Amino acid sequence: MGKVPVLGTVSRAYGFLLGEFATILRLAWAPLLIGAAFSYFYGGQAIDATIAAGANADPARALEFAPIQFLIGIVGFVTGIMASVALLRVVIFGDRKPGLFVYLWLGGTELRLILVTILLFIAIVAGGVALTLVLAVLAALTVALPVMGIVLLIASFALFFIVIWAALRLTLISPVVVAENNLGVERSWAITRGNALRILAVLLLTFVPYLLVASLLFFAVMGNDMPAFPALPAVGPKDAAGSKEAAEAFAKTVELWQFGVMKAMRAHWVEFSVLGFAGNLITAALSAGALGSAYTAIVGEPRD
Repeated sequence: MGKVPVLGTVSRAYGFLLGEFATILRLAWAPLLIGAAFSYFYGGQAIDATIAAGANADPARALEFAPIQFLIGIVGFVTGIMASVALLRVVIFGDRKPGLFVYLWLGGTELRLILVTILLFIAIVAGGVALTLVLAVLAALTVALPVMGIVLLIASFALFFIVIWAALRLTLISPVVVAENNLGVERSWAITRGNALRILAVLLLTFVPYLLVASLLFFAVMGNDMPAFPALPAVGPKDAAGSKEAAEAFAKTVELWQFGVMKAMRAHWVEFSVLGFAGNLITAALSAGALGSAYTAIVGEPRD
């Protein structure tokens, strides 16, 4: 197995985005536009209802919009998979599908990637529940044995790094599914041995610049409509009751700030919807470029 060249892979990811932008747009615009349209219409309706209810509305009312949010998530997830598979085929096989201007395909590869993502999500939820129970037991033991607090701290840090490491070992599932027609979990785990830190560096160098630019665009669109972040509560010697009251007041202020941000975003919903579509297109291309290039760097020449 080869090693992932960090800078070379990042360069190929951005080279793919810039050099193949016409192909990227041609193959990915249709599925991503469907996801963006669902978010624009149904997401906007949910925000309108939340704003109409007011900042002090019963949190239980949020459950009324859960089906809509679930539908938006499902549509965005499936259409994102469709776009990602199409772009990975370009990176791995050079399959540009010339002459095709509307690409909407949900075949075996897409369904396998959807299936493995769902299975991994279930595994993550189950693992999260188990880890929460273990940490809860350790936390309870610290009441009787204060020294267990150190054990709890070490266990928390260890679990954090284990989760990150496991996630890195599974990052190449999507290119494996596209290139090798299997669920990709075992294969991704095998080919990323000795490459986990390299892949982490690739992901950071690829997406941190994009996130910085996206953040600047977010604040530029919000402009003066962006509410000021609430000031942190003063820290000083207070009794427990006073500290609790200050914390509750700050939490309420943050809730009002979040409500203000939501109202400001709704005022610029068209701009954010357009930026969301463009952002999904760019992230799909960068992901395909980075992960597809990392896969080919490890296994060698693409397979037909």
